[in-house]
Amino acid sequence: MDIYMFLKGLKPDNRNRMLHEIWEYKDRDIETSHDFIQKMFPIDAPSHHSLNKFYLGDPQLIDQIRMDPTAIKNLLISRDWFLGFLQRNDAWQYFYNHNQLRITRIIKCLKLLVSHAEAQKFYDDVIFLKKKDSKIPASSNQYWIEALNDIHYARSTL
Repeated sequence: MDIYMFLKGLKPDNRNRMLHEIWEYKDRDIETSHDFIQKMFPIDAPSHHSLNKFYLGDPQLIDQIRMDPTAIKNLLISRDWFLGFLQRNDAWQYFYNHNQLRITRIIKCLKLLVSHAEAQKFYDDVIFLKKKDSKIPASSNQYWIEALNDIHYARSTL
């Protein structure tokens, strides 16, 4: 799979889905499908929570994505798309679930490929969506904060 061309919206992922097709997923599809998130929001380390060990291992590829306005624009569209899903659904706010892991991944990806400011904005938007009776475990919130503060994921100055 050519992740760079996928993020630009020009080639499909390894399951033959174009980025815009994933953006058209219904909430049920988003909730029940687990393999798209690593491709839409790649990071430079394998996931401990997935059998699919897809990740960005090439620093030159990371730089190529960072410098491409179309890839960045699509990452931000994907961010907003996922925020829309969170706005429409409350299940992620009660107890521990995979959407909290997805939030951590998105923070890491935005920080790595776009900017710390965009990662911070996403985090702030997620916190804004939290309801007063939310039962998100403290550990999930801690993972989000650690992802924001992890210098490993800080986008270098180009």
